[in-house]
Amino acid sequence: MEQIRALYILTGFLMIWGVAIVVLLTGWQKSTQMVSTVPKFRIGSKRYKDIRIVQHVLQEQINNGTDGTIKADLELLTHSELLRKITNLGPGGTWCPPNCTAHAQHRVAIVIPCRGREEHLRILLQHLHPFLQRQQLDYRIYVVEQAYKDVFSKGQLLNTAFLTAVSQGNYSCVIFHDVDMIPLNDNNRYDCPEQPRRQWEGIDYKGNGKYRTPYDGHAGGVLAISIDHFNRINGYPNAYFGWGSEDNDFSRRITGHGLNLTTQSLDVAKYRMIEHKRDKLNRKNPRRVRLLDTAKQRFETDGLNSLNTKVLTQEDRGLYTWLLVEVEKEKIEEKKMIRSGAKRTRSQNTIELFLFITYCVVVFQ
Repeated sequence: MEQIRALYILTGFLMIWGVAIVVLLTGWQKSTQMVSTVPKFRIGSKRYKDIRIVQHVLQEQINNGTDGTIKADLELLTHSELLRKITNLGPGGTWCPPNCTAHAQHRVAIVIPCRGREEHLRILLQHLHPFLQRQQLDYRIYVVEQAYKDVFSKGQLLNTAFLTAVSQGNYSCVIFHDVDMIPLNDNNRYDCPEQPRRQWEGIDYKGNGKYRTPYDGHAGGVLAISIDHFNRINGYPNAYFGWGSEDNDFSRRITGHGLNLTTQSLDVAKYRMIEHKRDKLNRKNPRRVRLLDTAKQRFETDGLNSLNTKVLTQEDRGLYTWLLVEVEKEKIEEKKMIRSGAKRTRSQNTIELFLFITYCVVVFQ
């Protein structure tokens, strides 16, 4: 009888631990997938497993500029040289086609977060102003920078620039634009989409015509979204400090509010990346996985409606409007914002419950 009882206990013990291990591995795999940056290579509706095939197909699509292709000129001009070259701008980097009301296709605010990347910014602006004007857009470029040398809070900067732009102009949409991405095709429309739209489908990192494609759901780099939609999803999350996962969080906000993250054709949505070194001050965010796990719980509490930043300076720098922003670090980086959404995950609760039951079975039998 004692042997049968011991066998039952041992069997129950092994089953409980087996389930706990399965749950743990499932949760780990899910978290890993959340932050995975492994691309799924595709061209239009076709998918490819080998990046070399993608590179070959893209190279075949380039027809010496006859399809709207732009050559990326990385010549570095000074700010004064750029002002002499681009002479048709209004205050704060604004431009509108002649007879603006009748001919402007869309009214767009371009927001570029930047820190310590002045040379990259000048290269981008050299391309971006003519690019936007050829599309007959009524636009203004905002460059937003974080005050003080510290870990970067991209979400707070973009939210602040958005609210500033909306308060200063009747824009239809906003385009958030990384400072190191140069568009390579005039048919890549920077207009206002019906659904949020990632502008890029391929990035050339080395200038060798070899493009890398994004993984599904990537919402970083260059993204266009209407003013109404950005307000609906409560903007970017404020809780991320440092590198990693805020774009994945933003992507979940888009789909979590019934919207679709759309894309353009790869033959026009190509970019040249300006090579750069990682910002040493902007270290990896150690909380990024935990924050991403609780993204859904924070949709309505972490964003535009909880923003508490301060615009220290706004300057008209000719080519753009410069915003220097003091972000709210102390409140968000530590416990307050994390706790607001950091309900323990289901896998954590399940594992701890099984471990407690196992302990009770072993000790009290």
